[in-house]
Amino acid sequence: MPRYELCYILAAGVSDDQVPEVATQIQKFITDFGGTDIQEELLGKKKLAYPIKKTRNGFYVTETFTMPANKINDLEAKVRSQTATVIRHLIINVDEHLIRSEKDKVAQSKLTKQAPEGEQDQSQASRPAPAAAPVARSEAVPTPKVEPVKDEVKEIAKELSTEELDKQIEAALSDDIIK
Repeated sequence: MPRYELCYILAAGVSDDQVPEVATQIQKFITDFGGTDIQEELLGKKKLAYPIKKTRNGFYVTETFTMPANKINDLEAKVRSQTATVIRHLIINVDEHLIRSEKDKVAQSKLTKQAPEGEQDQSQASRPAPAAAPVARSEAVPTPKVEPVKDEVKEIAKELSTEELDKQIEAALSDDIIK
């Protein structure tokens, strides 16, 4: 039998005392439809990202169980009918989810691998070079001399101690940016 996970959010109208009663009611639905190996996890009350049915907070509960695949639609219909207590629910097949995530990991590892250097050289060599525009100049244009900046940055970094750097950062952060 496949393994499923049911996550649902209880409305704010359900008091903290009623949460275990509603959770046992949902567990009873699961056992009525042939669910076994039920594991319940009460995740607690959390603020919702956006209001659902004029509710800002909800109590999250997760049930993990095994059930015949042909009974899962009946369970979802039963949970969906609990509109007074359950404001959102989601049932996933954990086995399929694990298989899909493994495939995703393999695909991601293939994407992160870079092509060998020989293949990169060939792909660049096969591209046509861009055509250069003809330049008609009678005199040579001097190129400006660029001095390396890295040495100056290293010298400045060596001159600043960590305390001085912290002071400068604090001063920069304390300045009023919006004027």
